[in-house]
Amino acid sequence: MKGVKIMIIEDDRHDAGLLEDMLLDHGYEVGGIANSLQEALRLFHAIEPDLVIIDIFLHGKKDGITFAEQISEEEDSRKPFIFLTSAADRNTFEAAKLTAPFSYLLKPFNELELQYAIELAIEKFAGAPAGVFAMEEKHTIMLQDIFFIKRGNVLAKIALDDIQYIEVEGKYSKIVCNKEKYLVQQPLKLILGRLPAIRFVRVHRNYIVNIREVAKVNLIDNEIVLEDGRTVLFSRRYFDDFMRAFDILR
Repeated sequence: MKGVKIMIIEDDRHDAGLLEDMLLDHGYEVGGIANSLQEALRLFHAIEPDLVIIDIFLHGKKDGITFAEQISEEEDSRKPFIFLTSAADRNTFEAAKLTAPFSYLLKPFNELELQYAIELAIEKFAGAPAGVFAMEEKHTIMLQDIFFIKRGNVLAKIALDDIQYIEVEGKYSKIVCNKEKYLVQQPLKLILGRLPAIRFVRVHRNYIVNIREVAKVNLIDNEIVLEDGRTVLFSRRYFDDFMRAFDILR
């Protein structure tokens, strides 16, 4: 599991360093720091962050707002962003509000305020109810090809490409990846409904499989053998759906 990749736009070197340290301490990945509009636009398209924290004023101009407007123009390039500023006047707030920021932070702020702002921004961008991460430590939010999951005080992400299979474990579902496993407090049926059907198929009442991970099928033992040698049971009830999806992928 990787930390959420965050890009910082901040022209004050000291403030940028403090913010970077806070993010790293909480398990986030800092994809890069930009201190001007031009550099920010170049870096944004180069690193494709999961979230951007934007200082409204860059070298005395409201270039942070200009940046937010530009990345919001195209649907494919939109990302959640948080405005950061020391300006508490109403005019600045109203100008920033027109870009529909996903959260807003006033300097100085503490680590807890930063954490809440990040969680709220991702929830809002995904269209999830506010406070989802606070309600369930093992709740997930899905955006494009990524599951965002909260574990303790860390908000991290699981790429769909890394998932081998998902199985029922009591009242939880266990997401099994190449190197790690994660328990989420959501039923298998709900998770399946959020996954792309062409890639993930239910093969048993207790299992969903990433068909890209399938190496072969053992019809005698009702087993699906994955690329790393792990096996997952399948049932005849779901076998036809599995084979149709597998044919489409090939």
